[in-house]
Amino acid sequence: MTDTSTAAAQAVTATLAPNTPRRFYRGGERVLAFRGLAVPDGFDGHRPEDWVGSTARLFAEGGGGVTTLDDGVELPDALASDPEGWFGADHVARFGGDPNLLTKLLDSGERLPVHSHPSREFAAAHLDCDHGKTEAWIVLVADPGATVWVGFRDELSDDDLAGLVDAQDEQLLAALNPIHVSAGDAVLVPAGQPHAIGEGVLILELQEPTDFSVMLEHARFGLELDHAFLGLDRPLALRSVDHGPVDAARLASLRSRWSDVEGSGPALPDEASAYFRAEVVRPVTGDVTVDAAYAAVVVVRGAGTLTTRHGAREVREGDVLLVPHGAGEVTVGGDVTLIRCMPPAP
Repeated sequence: MTDTSTAAAQAVTATLAPNTPRRFYRGGERVLAFRGLAVPDGFDGHRPEDWVGSTARLFAEGGGGVTTLDDGVELPDALASDPEGWFGADHVARFGGDPNLLTKLLDSGERLPVHSHPSREFAAAHLDCDHGKTEAWIVLVADPGATVWVGFRDELSDDDLAGLVDAQDEQLLAALNPIHVSAGDAVLVPAGQPHAIGEGVLILELQEPTDFSVMLEHARFGLELDHAFLGLDRPLALRSVDHGPVDAARLASLRSRWSDVEGSGPALPDEASAYFRAEVVRPVTGDVTVDAAYAAVVVVRGAGTLTTRHGAREVREGDVLLVPHGAGEVTVGGDVTLIRCMPPAP
C-alpha cells in the first residue's frame, strides 16, 4: 500500500470545520451547539445540515456541499491523489476511488417535508448515477415527544399517491407511520420509503452520496417542481416511491439503540451494511482498538484519546475527523463515545 497523502495525514490530525450549505428549511443552532460553536452574527437560520466528508453537491439550491480540507484542497481531489491511502486496496478494487458515503449532522429546526429518495436501480435508469439514497438516522438529541415518520401505513394505488401529492396538505403526513424517538435511537430508511423528520431532533445521518429527493410535500416550502421531482415528469418520479404498506414488524426491523453498545459494535440494523456502516466505539473496561478503515469519525459524548499510526490526539464531544485507511488501527481511550461512519465493507 502507498503511504497516505499529505491531505490524508492532515485530515486525521485536524478537526473538520463545519460545512453548512444553505437549505430551504430551518435549523442549524443544534449543530453549532454540538460542535461547540457560537451562533454567528447574521445567522440566517437556514443552515440545518453539516456535510461531513462530502464529495456530493446539492441537487438544487446553488450546488454547494463538497468538503474542503484544511489545506484548501477539495475532498474529491484529495481522494483522487491517493485512493489506496484513503480507502485501502480492497475498497479500491471494489469501488474505485468513490467513498460510497455521505455523512451529515442534521438539525430539524422545523418539520421537514414528506419526501423520499430513489433507489440505486432507479437512479441508474433515470438519473445517470450509480447511487440512490438509502439513509439512516442516529439520534443524538431529541426534544420530548420528538417524532419521525417512515413508510405509508396502508398500501396506496398510483391514483391514491398522486391524489395525496396533488392535495399538498396534512393528509400526506397522516398517511405515514409515526415513530417517537429519543437520544440513543437509530432508524434505517431504505430508498423509496417516504419519510419526514419532526422538529427538535439532532441526528447523525449516513447516506449514499447523492442529494436526490422526491419532494412529495413541496408547496409549503416554496420548492419549484423541477427541484421537487428531480427534473423528471411527476408520474415517473412517483414511480420511485414505495407505495406501502410498512407494518409494525417491518418498522421494528429498521430500528436499533446505538447507545446500548459497549466496547465496539454496530449502531444500525444489519440491513444497512449493504450501503454503509456505523460503528459505535465506547471504552468501558479499557481502551478499544478497531480495524483500519476510511471513516468520518464523530465524537458524540465525553472526551478521550484517539490514537493512530500518526500519533495520539485528544478528542471531545462535537469533534469531527476524517480518518484514512492508511492511518491504520484506531485505539480509543477515555470516557468517550464516538461513531465511525464508514462505506460498506469491501
